[in-house]
Amino acid sequence: MIRDNTFTSFDKWSKPFVSEVAELVNLLKEYGYDTKRLAQVTGLEEKNVCKWTANYKKEPLEPSSIPYPCWCFLAALVGKTNIQTNGQAIHVDNIKTVLHLFKPTAFTPKNKFQCPTVDQFNKLIDSGLFEAMSVDNLTALFNWNLTSFREGLEKGNLPFLNWCLIIMMLNINIQKMVLKDLEEELTLE
Repeated sequence: MIRDNTFTSFDKWSKPFVSEVAELVNLLKEYGYDTKRLAQVTGLEEKNVCKWTANYKKEPLEPSSIPYPCWCFLAALVGKTNIQTNGQAIHVDNIKTVLHLFKPTAFTPKNKFQCPTVDQFNKLIDSGLFEAMSVDNLTALFNWNLTSFREGLEKGNLPFLNWCLIIMMLNINIQKMVLKDLEEELTLE
């Protein structure tokens, strides 16, 4: 069982135990996404996933070293979306308007993903289209390094995980986007 205070905004977040991270990873394995395959479709490094769950059988209550954005991402992959905003997504009148800002390759698993361009990022982030889509708000929500995030946007090389978390805020189902081979929706009991 995973504690509720791990599925919350960063300012209230309690780091999950290694056993809690392992629970999410094992659930993904049950659905055909072992650490190698998970790394291919998410861009998470196998060694990091193993590090976050290290010794979960011997010391299950040891806090994991998993960073908050990675925890948000794994949580979304098992059906717990937008934990950074207590499950709330940004209201979008017409999601097609947002989808048309980007090429279809921006909505694929990591192994087929093409990062949006600087111009495409500028149409969504700090554009005024959605108030919550500002550099300052996003870095605060996900505990991202402001300088690194700005640099990624300015160079058009934002990490896949960051991109997924951003579009998840618009109520785009990243589970369906990233885990293409799921036969049914995956939910954490």
